[in-house]
This record gives sequence, structure tokens and C-alpha cells, in this order.
Amino acid sequence: MADTYRGFKSKEGYKKYKNAHDKVMGLWDIPYEEQIFNTSFGDVSVLTCGQQDNEPVVFFHAFGFSSAEWYAVARNLKDDYRLYFVDVLGEFNYSDTKEHLNEREDYKTWITELFDALMLAKVTIVGHSNGGWHALNYAILNPDRVKSLIVLSPAASIKRMNRSFYSRLLLTNLIPRESLVINQFCRWLTVRRQEGHEKLFKLYFLGQKYVSWEYVMTPPKKFKSEELASLMMPVNIAVGREEVIYDPFQLLEEAENKIRTCVPHMFETGGHMLPIEIPDEVSTYIKKVLSNQ
Repeated sequence: MADTYRGFKSKEGYKKYKNAHDKVMGLWDIPYEEQIFNTSFGDVSVLTCGQQDNEPVVFFHAFGFSSAEWYAVARNLKDDYRLYFVDVLGEFNYSDTKEHLNEREDYKTWITELFDALMLAKVTIVGHSNGGWHALNYAILNPDRVKSLIVLSPAASIKRMNRSFYSRLLLTNLIPRESLVINQFCRWLTVRRQEGHEKLFKLYFLGQKYVSWEYVMTPPKKFKSEELASLMMPVNIAVGREEVIYDPFQLLEEAENKIRTCVPHMFETGGHMLPIEIPDEVSTYIKKVLSNQ
């Protein structure tokens, strides 16, 4: 059943998720293409847009929000870059996980296979939240394939997330009601809410409710200091002043202390969901970082 409906518990659940996903993708008012790439750990969905011959940039999304979260950033960057938005395996999105992701190296394997399929020899990776953890993890394990990193509000990775984050996550898993998941988690993460966000929150809830957890995934954890110190490519770490999962000032301080190539940045506004809260500022920041490479 799960394979038939791309990792979902039932046909009904998949249809509900797909309908919600279609509504979010209605916010993508630019041309894009969805492609599926086969890897050792599953079939990976990638949204591609932008200029074919321009510099490629790969994006990893926040846990549970899928590549759909990048709609406003994609609109702002499409004329300048070739953009690849990856639905990360092991989460609820359009990718179909088919093997356990027990080890950090498993993510290295499928991401490398994806980069090979996309013919990306060395590329800049933009990661948000849990996607930031994946970006850092991949850069640590396979630095030769990473040109630079842009990490937005990284989950764990450098600084442990606070008790409020874990308690809210636990509560919404124990009592997975729509109003609770959206009010106590999605809206809490998103300090500056805008039109269209509720569609994305609904998508998150339906993913949590209907995606099959048949396969194990590796949760984000802090990296060892020596691992972070090994990074030699430019590592741009950015957080919002209104971040809720940890103290943003402490996060940037620790990043500077642990990553010798770290370039820190503080957005004057924005909570945890920066790509949807302040997409114009995030897009301008990405352009500035890439223009200085």
C-alpha cells in the first residue's frame, strides 16, 4: 500500500495530501518542472526552475514542509540561477523512501547519487532548519562536492534546540489533532505570518497524519566540534532575531567559534520559518552571498 501511494498509509490519505500540496503549489506562480530520480534509498522528487545555463543552487527544506515552502524564494531567484528544490527522503513530502536511513552516511549516499543524476559536480547548498542539518552533514561527509553552504535557522547541528521545541513536537505527535498541530507548532515556528501560510500548515498536518513511517530516519543532532572545524568551504549561517527554537545570538556565537569559515548573519526580523516569513530578505541575502563567491 505504501509503495502504491508513494509512502502514504492509504489512497485516501495520499489524495488528501496531494490536494493540499496542489493548493500550496498554486502559490508557485512561475514555471517549474517536477522530476523523480531513483537512488539507493528511494525515489527523490525535485522541483526545478530558473535559467538552464546559470549557476546551480540546491535547496533542502525544513522537516515536514517539503520543497513547497520555497515558493516565494523561487520567484525571486529564478532569473539569476538554476534552482533545484529537493524533497528530502525520510520525511513527509513527494519523495518515496524505500530503505532505512539508519546512518548519516546513508544521506551522503543518496544525495551524491542525486547530484550525479543532475550532473552537479560541485554546488552551493541552501538548507533551512532540518535541511540545514542535511546541508552541513553532507558537507562534512563529502566536502569535495560542496562549493559553499547557506544555512538558515539550522536544526540542532550547532546548538541544541530548546525545551519548548521538543515539548511542542512531542505533544503534537501524541495528540495529532489539526488545530493542535497548526496552532501549537506551525504557527509557533512562524512568527511573521502571511497569506498562503495556512495552506502550508495544512500540508504539514496532513503529512504528519497520513505518511507511513515504515522506514527509519536519522534525526538531527549536534555535530562534533572537530567535524564542524573540518569545514573548509564558505559556511554562511543566518538566523532571524525572533527565532524561537534557540537563542539566535548564542547560535551565531557558537557557529563562529566552531566553524573557522563561518560568515554569520542576523536578520532583523523573522522567526524560524525564514523562507516564508521574510522571503524577500532571504532572497536578497542569498544573492549577496553568491555574488561574493
